[in-house]
Amino acid sequence: MHVLDGYSDEQLFALLQDDDEIAFSIIFSRYSRRLYVEAFSKLQDEDEGNDIVQEVFCWLWDKRRVLSTPKCLKAYLIQVARNKCVDLIRKKTSTRGKKQQYVWLVDTFTTTSPIETKELGRQLAIAIDNITPASRQAFEQSYLHKKSLKEIADQMDINVQSVKNHIHRALKVLRENLKHNLS
Repeated sequence: MHVLDGYSDEQLFALLQDDDEIAFSIIFSRYSRRLYVEAFSKLQDEDEGNDIVQEVFCWLWDKRRVLSTPKCLKAYLIQVARNKCVDLIRKKTSTRGKKQQYVWLVDTFTTTSPIETKELGRQLAIAIDNITPASRQAFEQSYLHKKSLKEIADQMDINVQSVKNHIHRALKVLRENLKHNLS
């Protein structure tokens, strides 16, 4: 047991800001388990939970001189852990989406002859012609011109939900027409 074990969080934080490694160790021993439980409950993965705890304490050490003393160190560290969990979940979701896009692209872009490509383009043009003008405009602005729903809504002078509905209808028409033509 160390003499600093009896110190309050505020006292330990002040020592931490003065580069006291023992104060840092005591803060770590006080809160690492609680942070792990928080991270594990969000991520459901032991390794990722441990990684989050390490990230929180690395972050704390790196930022120790610029942070102001929190009112409740425990709650503050738990919030940092939660934020790091959210960041990790976002990153994993983004990575998973990119992997799924890659798999789709690999499956989609097989070698085709120029005749097959020309025929597919013709069938796609016919399918697009079957879309109502408003739905076609929303679809083309979204998929071909990469405009946001808000931009399309402003351009078409309708609300965002209407844009979503138009795009949904356009995709439904395309699926139906292409399903029949390509089967």
